[in-house]
Amino acid sequence: MNRKGFAPILIILIVTVILAIGIGVWYMSQRSYTPSTFENNFQYGEIVTSTIGSAGGVLENADKSIVVTIPPAALTQTTTLTLSFKRSDYAVAAGVGSPVTFTISPDVNFNSAVSMKVKYDPSYQLPVPYLIDNQNKLHVADLGNLDKQNYYFTMSTFHGGDYSWIYAN
Repeated sequence: MNRKGFAPILIILIVTVILAIGIGVWYMSQRSYTPSTFENNFQYGEIVTSTIGSAGGVLENADKSIVVTIPPAALTQTTTLTLSFKRSDYAVAAGVGSPVTFTISPDVNFNSAVSMKVKYDPSYQLPVPYLIDNQNKLHVADLGNLDKQNYYFTMSTFHGGDYSWIYAN
């Protein structure tokens, strides 16, 4: 091969490598996760405890980003319930996982649906709520209401446990 034919091939090869690197960097930047204001302001160590009887009651964190409402007659006996929080560590197959998992304990059965109002990150469109079992498997929870103006969604449950959400793509 002569030198005249080699130079254009070398230039095409260099441009192709630069484009491939540029596309790879762009793709990774689209997939990277930047903590939101919601995540940065969340108090993971907060624990809320309340004794709730047959009249019902409310468990809510200090900034009211998660409010659990137990309706009257949901509990047949007075029970001390705890609402606690941790960073989410479950595997997400599609979408973006919430940075927060919250727990209602003990894992009691309620006689009627308990409402959980959750503030979501406004940079995402659709939160999909989940119950997380002991093996960290996700089970879809009922999305009762979506308030797009105030960035809250409501999910319902009939028992305690770990709950979180995924933002759909």
